[in-house]
Amino acid sequence: MTIQDQTPEYILQHQFGYGEFRYGQKEIIDNILSGKDSFVLMPTGGGKSLCYQVPALLFEGLTVVVSPLIALMKDQVDQLRLNGIPAAFLNSTQSNDEQRWVSQQLNEQKLKLLYVAPERIFANENRFLTYLKQCKISLFAIDEAHCISSWGHDFRPEYLQLAQLKDYFPEVPVIALTATADNQTRDDILNKLNLKQPKTFVSSFNRANIYYYVERKKNYLERLLNYLDQHKANAGIIYCLSRNSTEEVAQKLTDAGFPAKPYHAGLDQQTRQKHQEEFLRDEVKIMVATVAFGMGINKSNVRFVVHVDLPKNIEGYYQETGRAGRDGLPSDALLFYGAGDVAKLRKFAEVEGNKEQTEIMIGKLNKMQAFCEARTCRRKYLLNYFGEQANNNCGSCDICLSDFEKVDSTIEAQKILSAVFRLKESFGMQYVADFLKGSKSEKIREEHKELKTYGIGQDLPKELWMDHIKDLIQLGFLKQSEGTYPVLQLTSASSKVLKGEEKVWFIKSAVRKEDFDPGPKQAMSYEKPLFEKLKTVRKMLADRENVAGFQIFSDATLIEMAAYLPINEPSFRRISGVGDIKLSLYGSYFLNEILHYCQENKISSRIEMKSPKREKKQSTNDNLSDTKRVSFQFFKQGKTIDEIAEMRGVQNSTIETHLAYFIQKGEMEVTEIVPFQKIAIIEKAIKQCGDQALSPIKEVLGNGYSYGEIRAVIAWRRKDSL
Repeated sequence: MTIQDQTPEYILQHQFGYGEFRYGQKEIIDNILSGKDSFVLMPTGGGKSLCYQVPALLFEGLTVVVSPLIALMKDQVDQLRLNGIPAAFLNSTQSNDEQRWVSQQLNEQKLKLLYVAPERIFANENRFLTYLKQCKISLFAIDEAHCISSWGHDFRPEYLQLAQLKDYFPEVPVIALTATADNQTRDDILNKLNLKQPKTFVSSFNRANIYYYVERKKNYLERLLNYLDQHKANAGIIYCLSRNSTEEVAQKLTDAGFPAKPYHAGLDQQTRQKHQEEFLRDEVKIMVATVAFGMGINKSNVRFVVHVDLPKNIEGYYQETGRAGRDGLPSDALLFYGAGDVAKLRKFAEVEGNKEQTEIMIGKLNKMQAFCEARTCRRKYLLNYFGEQANNNCGSCDICLSDFEKVDSTIEAQKILSAVFRLKESFGMQYVADFLKGSKSEKIREEHKELKTYGIGQDLPKELWMDHIKDLIQLGFLKQSEGTYPVLQLTSASSKVLKGEEKVWFIKSAVRKEDFDPGPKQAMSYEKPLFEKLKTVRKMLADRENVAGFQIFSDATLIEMAAYLPINEPSFRRISGVGDIKLSLYGSYFLNEILHYCQENKISSRIEMKSPKREKKQSTNDNLSDTKRVSFQFFKQGKTIDEIAEMRGVQNSTIETHLAYFIQKGEMEVTEIVPFQKIAIIEKAIKQCGDQALSPIKEVLGNGYSYGEIRAVIAWRRKDSL
């Protein structure tokens, strides 16, 4: 497996048109190029595909991408071909002639990437898998890797067979990628894929450009129509729980003047395909769908995702909302919440004959319900769910965009906590609320009616007691047990409230801040009339190429054009998303439109206001010495410092100096040489002794630390100073 004489940065810029990597993509790519397995957890829209597409162009052989999503295969292949990259897919939608053409391309080694479904790989007694052994496979990429886990939200049994890939191709690196997986699902993925000492990469789950809103579901249609009226120019997805509601909502929106198409598994494949193509090409702005729609849809200019029914779990909600704003521009996630949805979904969550699975699904539903009922930052809740810390105020969700009037509710809190204590922490919210109200229902046990706290809350309606109980859970003064029927339990903070040592404040009312703008949000200042003209040019080219408009250039790229007004090829080249191939194919069309607009409106180019793309050179033109680069490449191929020194006939310290250079340059992580737990201790010694000489630092640290580790940490501290 040899690597072409180009760098990842060069490929990124000249093939894909981007100036720099993001979300840890570079570290992932380096791990793959060193021949190691990788597990990548990265949010939707975070750029997962580049993590295997860039290595695919650096490796000499073929990269096989395993995906369960036919729509994604076609989308990705179209996008790659527009960038001048030879790619193809094999799936059930193709004719025999189309499949024969792909086979011919494979036989002639003309493809760099091949997209296939997992069932095809193992069909006909693994015949295709045997055929792949004759090809020069350099990398396997397993997309939507959560599908292998029965604990995940989209389990697909055919994924379980993918563990065989390592049996057939033990030396070929594998990268498994997913956008959503809790800790249990992550462990399951790693166990079942049979990966060899994989390195795990977990990116931030924060989609900073998405605004999160939750509203009461009652009479939601009127509010939805009002929202759509303010976003007429934008594309969006509206999710429903059932096929019937999908059809009904689509019809109601169309009748109200917002043309929408339904998408669900009950429609025939031809109709689904037609509706999907219309949506991808902006011929219809709104798709009303069940969760059957959207997985793998790479449409970058979806500006809003609306849920009119409650999602089953946080993972599904996060993934579905993540289909908005994939181009990085501001977008909305709006959820209409009704408690009735929870009761409905509880029935669906029950897995017959599997109590453990049922409890997990119910637990996930409970957390989805808690998200909707939270009085704290929505973004913080989401990030905490996935194990990531966050600030208390994100400034871009309905909670953080509201001012709350709070009242001292310590008495009410004490009544609730006292009731939970008297009931021996053995009953759920409904029972406790009924108990406080003094309900005469037969459900209330006779012995409980004799308790001192029975009926002490008759002055407030049951719904308000339910809200107060939920508030106490959010504030940490109460908690719920796990399982199908969670009961209320006291926490370590409960006693202070019961003793009157701490006050509790409940929200009385909420008012949206005056500066909150419910209309479309703008990422940067740009010439809106020009943006619309550029969209027309894009549509013309997309129709000619028979692809979706965003595959030519994303909205974000067009906005940059309309903001910075490039009027020649060198300045156009500085726009993010413009690579070599697209510049040569489409540059003149957009440049003509921009130049005409500038002349007509007597305005000048603003390209000097844009930070330049970082020009990344190929290694052959780099000012590094060849000997350093050789040491670096050997190390990336998995060889130890001792092995490299012996092969090259030099001292270990020489190789350590070579590698330290690449740490300082940012092409290598310090943790590849120094264990994480040692870094802070070495740093402390460096601060004490200075970094000009190694011996004093070594003397302070003692025998447990090597000169090579000290060199590496010094280089890391000097990073970006080259």
